[in-house]
Amino acid sequence: MTGQSVTRIRVDASAAAEAYEVLVGRRILEDRAELHRLIGPHARRVALIHPEALTAMAGRLRDLVEGLGHETITLRVPDAEAAKTAEVAADCWQRLGRAGFTRTDVIVGVGGGATTDLAGFVAATWLRGVRWVAVPTTVLAMVDAAVGGKTGINTAEGKNLVGAFHPPAGVLCDLAALDSLPVDDHVSGLAEIIKAGFVSDPVILDLIEADPTGARGPEGPHLPELIRRSVQVKAHVVAGDLKEAGPREVLNYGHTLAHAIEKNERYTWRHGEAVSVGMVFAAELAALDGRLPVEGVARHRAILTSVGLPVDYRADRWPALLETMRLDKKTRGDRLRFIVLDAVGRPAVLAGPAPDMLETAYARIAAPAPDPAGRSGEWSGEPRRVLVLNGPNLGRLGSREPGIYGTTSYAQLADACRSLGKELGLDVEVRRSDDEAELIHWLHEAADLALPVVLNPAAFTHYSYALRDAVAQRTAPLIEVHLSNPHAREPFRHRSVISPVASGTIAGLGTDSYLLALRSLAGADAGADAGADR
Repeated sequence: MTGQSVTRIRVDASAAAEAYEVLVGRRILEDRAELHRLIGPHARRVALIHPEALTAMAGRLRDLVEGLGHETITLRVPDAEAAKTAEVAADCWQRLGRAGFTRTDVIVGVGGGATTDLAGFVAATWLRGVRWVAVPTTVLAMVDAAVGGKTGINTAEGKNLVGAFHPPAGVLCDLAALDSLPVDDHVSGLAEIIKAGFVSDPVILDLIEADPTGARGPEGPHLPELIRRSVQVKAHVVAGDLKEAGPREVLNYGHTLAHAIEKNERYTWRHGEAVSVGMVFAAELAALDGRLPVEGVARHRAILTSVGLPVDYRADRWPALLETMRLDKKTRGDRLRFIVLDAVGRPAVLAGPAPDMLETAYARIAAPAPDPAGRSGEWSGEPRRVLVLNGPNLGRLGSREPGIYGTTSYAQLADACRSLGKELGLDVEVRRSDDEAELIHWLHEAADLALPVVLNPAAFTHYSYALRDAVAQRTAPLIEVHLSNPHAREPFRHRSVISPVASGTIAGLGTDSYLLALRSLAGADAGADAGADR
């Protein structure tokens, strides 16, 4: 590519994997020769796995791949951690089977860390392993998830408990993809960069301390170097220990508690946010064990907070977090294992710390639990869980009839619901399915657990009596919502079989229909709490 600077970082071969390169630079996805080299000469078909939010980018990549003479299969998956499920992986396998995807064909994973984790896992398990290429589009994916060959999906019991070691044929880190990355996602990725600094490369910490504001955005002068240095740290470690039998374990610094936090938050916290808290917890453990001076702990807090990352977590969640950590992959038998620091750049293993040491370390990072009703003083309960359920075709928001449904994408709608939920003290979980049976299953779950629901049944609104019967079994408020006003549209849309059994209906206000529904549920919850106090 003329005029473009590209850094090639080699991940050396091991007994279990061939060598490959991580390319870091701007607009490297426009290099047809590099893409052709990575796909290889034997592939007839290329499967592009990407989240809904990156449909346009995946379309451009598809055109490039087809221009090289390959057939393409587009596998669009949910955004973020919602993609990392057995159900999504099974859907990918089914679609590969229908397309006649063979062992010489290639998978390309385009997206953040969750997408590359899923794409690598699908590649590892299809026909016992096919070639794949990672195209990470977030800071987190570039410096962590896409490098090293770890692939996996989540289960109800924990994060990444099902997976495989299956390195890619190559990784294309196009820095241009970061130009449109939301600030919060960018900052989340900085946690993994800072981790690399603490465990191996102190220059990373020096660069961030010199310009924390610049580190927070793609325009920062040091960002390319920060990404290159972080990738080099990981490449060096994983080349000598692909399957985490020894030295690679140091890359888990902060992750034992982080994975427990993510599970506790039902994966609504960004990975980097949880890792940030986990690193401070590990630093406190090291200080209590006499390894790390208090100045080292203070440096953790100062660097992480300077870029906008959290350093504490809810005091009331310790028992649940401890139980989850006992299932962590790093645990041996009943002995918890933590990566800690003897000094910056000198990681070590702390095995089986005493229970009182764990509790004391957690107390030092503990924050009061939030009050969902906005009352003063501490609150000892948990945020009220709310399901936001979406029916057929809603995954195409932003591109589907924008004159009627608006230009907000489904990913943006989901983020808006979760963000407002945090403000209101609600634990909002957003789900989507084109399958009537799956929606019914989720409504049964809500009824069994007495969970409030915001439901956009979409086309099922007008004829699904099965969905209507599931709504009728509700044991908590359920608000039907619609982006458009059905009564201002075609006659067949004027009747809803859902409305008579819902608590209420909000329609015609675009995405505000969802937000007003959440505010209504939060108000009803607060009213119930107030009534209980009288």
